[in-house]
Amino acid sequence: MLDTLLFLVADGITNGAVYGLLALSLIVIYTVTRVVNIAQGEYVTLGALSFASALSGTFSVLSALVAAGLAAFALRDVAEQRLTGTMRMRIVLSRALWILIVLATAWLANLLPGSYWLAVLASLVATASLGTLIYRLTVEPVSDASPIVLLIVSVGVYMVLHGTAVVIWGAEPRSVPPAVDGGVGLGPVFVTYQSLWICASSLVAMIALYLFSERTLTGQALQATAVNRTGAQLCGIPVSIAGQLSFAIGAGFSALSGLLLAPLITANYDMGLPIGLKGFVAAALGGIVEYPTALVGVLLVGLTESFSAYQVSAYRDVVVYLMVIPILLWRNAVRPPETHGH
Repeated sequence: MLDTLLFLVADGITNGAVYGLLALSLIVIYTVTRVVNIAQGEYVTLGALSFASALSGTFSVLSALVAAGLAAFALRDVAEQRLTGTMRMRIVLSRALWILIVLATAWLANLLPGSYWLAVLASLVATASLGTLIYRLTVEPVSDASPIVLLIVSVGVYMVLHGTAVVIWGAEPRSVPPAVDGGVGLGPVFVTYQSLWICASSLVAMIALYLFSERTLTGQALQATAVNRTGAQLCGIPVSIAGQLSFAIGAGFSALSGLLLAPLITANYDMGLPIGLKGFVAAALGGIVEYPTALVGVLLVGLTESFSAYQVSAYRDVVVYLMVIPILLWRNAVRPPETHGH
């Protein structure tokens, strides 16, 4: 009995580590742009599938599409803005370098199939860059709209990204080898190295995000935009750049969770939505604005999923999704009285 309990706890912590990256992605995007991003789980799918393609030595169609999108926006920026020759050249060079990085990482991963770190890099670069394109194409034109409009936009983005994944990779699942084979016995429980790798990678990513937010000017600018968008704009912080950066961070973190999880469940076009919804349940515990409370939420979600899979495996997802009801009731109860009804 104790062995089973410890196994379920270890499995729940591993799941929670993955959902933690999703929850942080949702919070970063929501606090900066006010978008409850329903499409967040699709970056998990794209990250996992592009990672599988890169490992197999197949050139990433996603990287080519992202490079084309970056080139199109670069041409539009140069054509629409009234810039001096120096500024125009600076934009052209910066965009050209960005496109070169996207294509170079994909080409190197294609040239050296089986290289784990090159595949990780190619997947993260392509997916994070896609996040900036999605922001510019769908959110930026309606950035001043009501939250419900932004939510509907994110639903449309979900449909497009979901269909894109099917068109590029098909409906067949793709197996992904673990970063490290084998495992280690922790007392009576055998834990795979992949599970330990997931927990360690998630922890490092979360610490990196904290240091970026607290110790860099760019991170502090993002925080300022999250606290007061109008005030940040008056202080000279470009909110458009802040929005692009938040979407890049969110997409990158989600892609990381996808490629970490893929060896455990296989990569397929339909994996993103359920994982994204579980990340949302965890983020909801913190009102989609509080990082520490959301981290408590991911452990709660991970453990609930693990134990419910053991007891009622057919309904484990339902049990997790139903958690959002008591969470929202609790959030409503603990809000300050003056905020009720607003």
